[in-house]
Amino acid sequence: MKIAVCDDEKIFSEMMREVLEQYFRSLDVEIRTFSSGTALLREVKKDPYAYFCIFLDIEMPGLSGIQTAEELKKERIPVPVILLTSHEEYALRGYEVGAFRFLVKPVNLEKLYHALEAAEKQKVLEQRLIVSQDGREYYLPLNQILYFKSENVYIVIYTETGHYLIRKKLKEQCKELPELQFFQVHRSYIVNMSKVQAYDGKEVVLADGTRVPVGRGRRAAFQKAAARFLKECG
Repeated sequence: MKIAVCDDEKIFSEMMREVLEQYFRSLDVEIRTFSSGTALLREVKKDPYAYFCIFLDIEMPGLSGIQTAEELKKERIPVPVILLTSHEEYALRGYEVGAFRFLVKPVNLEKLYHALEAAEKQKVLEQRLIVSQDGREYYLPLNQILYFKSENVYIVIYTETGHYLIRKKLKEQCKELPELQFFQVHRSYIVNMSKVQAYDGKEVVLADGTRVPVGRGRRAAFQKAAARFLKECG
């Protein structure tokens, strides 16, 4: 994956590169630096899904950071934007362009790490599931899936906008999903933890009102999974 750092100050960009490489040292991460918003937009538009996040300086000559962020928002590029500036009073501008986080220069490492951790959690919720149906491929955002239901050798995937039928075993599907976000509550059901609205000890109620049974032998594990999800993603 790639991380973009866009700042007209070369020394700062290189410092950010070193900090980010140290943070992600065990992962395959490429840090790309840009000195202008125009250069950043040109590259990110080529492959937006390759980027984990973008660090964007607000005060740059030419296309400002705010204007660059506005363009990213207009193009619906799904990458968290973390705005950077030496002037804290500019923070409110970040809300106007849907900035993910705001960091003041010189960057506090603890706040930087918190922003990266939040971006990692956000990415989990933005992952997609590729589903083939009727000769077409659908890219379903995981955060729109409500639950999976086993129907013999098939699985029905219920989403906020419809449902899809695929030929697969529920056990196999469970292994392919993020462990933190999805939990198999019953031999026939996997639920999206972010869609759980209530639990009465026997059933979970999902965001659309659907009630899904929780197997007797899975109830204690479900409560632990729910507590972990709320702690890390709530």
